[in-house]
Amino acid sequence: MNRWSVAWLMLLGLVTGCMAPAALVPTPTPLPPPVTPQLVQIACPENLAPLMMALASAYQREEPAVQLVVVERADILAYQALVNGDVEIAALTWIPTSLSEQTWRVPFARDGLAVVVNTRNGLPGLTLDQVRQLFRGRIEDWEPWGGLPGAPQVISREEASGDFLFFQAQVMRDARVALTALLAPTSAAMRESVGSDALAVGYLSTAWLDGNVRALTIEGIPPANEAIAAGLYPLSRELQFVTLGEPQGAARDFIQWTLGPQGQNIVTAQRFIPLPESSLVE
Repeated sequence: MNRWSVAWLMLLGLVTGCMAPAALVPTPTPLPPPVTPQLVQIACPENLAPLMMALASAYQREEPAVQLVVVERADILAYQALVNGDVEIAALTWIPTSLSEQTWRVPFARDGLAVVVNTRNGLPGLTLDQVRQLFRGRIEDWEPWGGLPGAPQVISREEASGDFLFFQAQVMRDARVALTALLAPTSAAMRESVGSDALAVGYLSTAWLDGNVRALTIEGIPPANEAIAAGLYPLSRELQFVTLGEPQGAARDFIQWTLGPQGQNIVTAQRFIPLPESSLVE
């Protein structure tokens, strides 16, 4: 073979090598654009915060595209946040008497306001008039009423609290709580204060009762769930969602879900009284 033949074969090999198929490179799959969750803010007082957070957590597991944020505010301030447009929903234990004409509201649960004493106080119960006299500071000794000997220590709540506003409207009416009353900033603080003072008396939601305090009968009726559900207990109340205008979108869906069986099961688990079955949203 002459040198031209060799050169020709070498050139043919180079051309063949260059024509070998290239390795395939996979085309990257574009990622879907991130989904911005729909934000719904709910303002509520401290005694409803555990319930609202439990509802929000359960709902977000079913609807991950919705972000529910619970903002803790006293009832008056929660309502003001709604009016100012800072939140989409207010969950309230007390409804202001001067509601804006734009507001829309619906009950989502019930509870009672229990008048509580220390477990060592054997007082069986009171009438509403006796509770009124007690919180006015007019009673100097528990013993004539069947309680421990000694002066009652009245404990109340701050004036922005829904518990205070309800108590003022339903019990005190035109009278005022005594200036000597101590103030509890939260339901937990009220429970702890009454539970640690044998002569103390206060009030808090029935959902916050535990073995450290004892709830009194009022007008002979105990704050039992059945009595509250039937409206027989004198200090029964509805807990309500309030919005500016009829709710729309994610806020409406969350409220409807709360009024349905799943939401009402959580209401019960958090020791509030659920709506009657006839009121449930399927």
